[in-house]
Amino acid sequence: MKLSMPIYPLEPRFGTEKSLDLIKDAGFEAVDYSLGSLVADDSVFNSDEYKARALEIRRMADQRGLKINQTHAPFTFSINLWNDPDAFENIIMPRFYRNLEISAILGADVSVVHPLHHWTYLGHEEEIFEKNMEYYRRLIPYAKEYGVKIGVENMFQVDPRRKFIICDTCSEIKEFVRYIDELDSEQIVACLDIGHIGLVQQKEEAWDYIRALGHDRLKSLHVHDNDYRADQHKLPYTGIINWKEVIKALGEIDYDGDFTYETGFVVNTMDEEVVPIGLKFMADIGHNMVSRIDACRPGKGE
Repeated sequence: MKLSMPIYPLEPRFGTEKSLDLIKDAGFEAVDYSLGSLVADDSVFNSDEYKARALEIRRMADQRGLKINQTHAPFTFSINLWNDPDAFENIIMPRFYRNLEISAILGADVSVVHPLHHWTYLGHEEEIFEKNMEYYRRLIPYAKEYGVKIGVENMFQVDPRRKFIICDTCSEIKEFVRYIDELDSEQIVACLDIGHIGLVQQKEEAWDYIRALGHDRLKSLHVHDNDYRADQHKLPYTGIINWKEVIKALGEIDYDGDFTYETGFVVNTMDEEVVPIGLKFMADIGHNMVSRIDACRPGKGE
């Protein structure tokens, strides 16, 4: 199991090459590369130079012995584009296809692609389910062609009137399992966002999701902590998630994906000289957690 760090907290400040140096020197073995810039018309990834840029990033990572294990597909398109059938067909979908192609060039095993969730969820679960089945089934042939798995993520949304977090697509265990099983493809896996669970659930916890998804479905993680009230993307042990139980459950199902953080924003407030210390602290915690997951695997026990 590789310990992976997202590059996006670092790349705008330090550039790609120095960010990879910082990640490598801190002790990480892998990188989660965000392709969120695909939402922008002027992104290099929407130009004729997209392959060359992806190859350049892959080369820089390979030179440092870092694997780009995971990518994150774009998701911040404007609501007008999501709701415009022509824009969805001619802008959004082609960029998701390109996201999978770029992910393959980068060498990623998984590209996390949010389900469609831009409408009122409660009371429309089946309608949204059918839209997502069509959506992911359109992506599966491209994922197969490029040799990349699609990670379906559990989501949340904010109540538009009361402004607090409520359930959304795949935020219920049964629905999350249903999505993966109904799609029934080797290209479709679950990406469990551990931080999202406590935001929407009163009883179920991250370890319940881990056990329900099990070894065969769960192949990707977004690891971060919070106070169960806001999507804070904190480092584990700086919120209130019970990481001992998370570790135990991941070991019990013999989880064989990577341990991928979706945190690191704290280093943005650090002086440049302190950033390596902060990243090393993150890596040390991650390696400790990985070793404890391994100790919990069947036949070992923590």
